[in-house]
Amino acid sequence: MFKKKILVAVTAGMLALSSSAFATTQFGPGLGWLLLKDTNNVFLDMVGVILNGICCNQCFAITSGSWGYNGGLIGMTEADKFVADNMDALATDIAKGEGEYVDTLSTLLSVSDAVAFKAALQSNFDEIFSSSEVSTEEVCSKIHSLAI
Repeated sequence: MFKKKILVAVTAGMLALSSSAFATTQFGPGLGWLLLKDTNNVFLDMVGVILNGICCNQCFAITSGSWGYNGGLIGMTEADKFVADNMDALATDIAKGEGEYVDTLSTLLSVSDAVAFKAALQSNFDEIFSSSEVSTEEVCSKIHSLAI
């Protein structure tokens, strides 16, 4: 009876691992990403996670910005984190030239003239949010250039 349960569990596990419906390739940056980034299999994703954990190479990838790490909140200023977390609401406030999100942003950036900063953001809205796929880094860069 016990052997039957193990056999059923192993079979179910193998089916789940081999199913392409569960394939993700979401194991993060590191050696696993470097070696297995083009795979689409849960079993290989688990191997990628293990490889990323060996010798803390995932930490190295994130710290150095290599091996599949493409940015994110690590190393960003509080203002950049705020922009990343509130892109849609911030875009709405920038378009209006006022609102709690632009007020918070001007405080985080310690701008000397908040009224002029908000006006500059509003007049440069199309440049800041140049497309619907604009990256957080691009938005932050453009906002920082106006916050002088």
